Amino acid sequence: MSTFNLNTAFTDEQLEVIYATGTNIIVAKPTGGENPNVAWQVFKPMQANTLTWKEEYGIYASTSQVENGATLNQLSSVPVGAIQNKLYTLESNATISGPASGGAPDSYALQNKYAEKPFMTVGLFQDANVNGTEITGNAVSAVPVLLASTAIMTPYTTVYIWLQSQVVSNTVVTTVTSPMTQLKFGGGVNTISVKYDSSTGIFIPADDKSRSLDASLITHIDANL
Repeated sequence: MSTFNLNTAFTDEQLEVIYATGTNIIVAKPTGGENPNVAWQVFKPMQANTLTWKEEYGIYASTSQVENGATLNQLSSVPVGAIQNKLYTLESNATISGPASGGAPDSYALQNKYAEKPFMTVGLFQDANVNGTEITGNAVSAVPVLLASTAIMTPYTTVYIWLQSQVVSNTVVTTVTSPMTQLKFGGGVNTISVKYDSSTGIFIPADDKSRSLDASLITHIDANL
């Protein structure tokens, strides 16, 4: 499996403002080709930061609501290392069975047979290392799934990064108050280095040497207010 590294840099002056305003780095990942709706990793930056992860996932089920700020409490789960192209099932006794045939290509699938609730929130979670600290089990996606329906979750190696206050890891974030920077990992690109640009609120290539390479991997997206 591939290992990816995201390096981010800040100046002393930027850090002073970030800490004074209670702002954090937010990193999120999309599933299904849409913008992310979960804050995967949230942390206070230092001058030089490294986020590292492997492309392997777990699957979870929760009764949490998919609404801004909701914590994604994982009540039943498949550990990191779940298998793509297979079907898992949330059974009536709240256990998750599988893997079995019946999944979708390049995706993870979970069928909801838990009849105690009209729907369950289902998603993927992924481990990471933030500045030398192992962070396990944070969700990267969340979607409500009706009883007898199946969630098809397709992960991407793209990540989104932005700055925002009052957001914590492993929560739903549907209100983004600053520009997001989309970074395209994969296809041989395992490491991307960026720095924060205070004048625009976005992340840009870390130095002139990498600018020509990284420019094609970086897209900027306006806040969704």
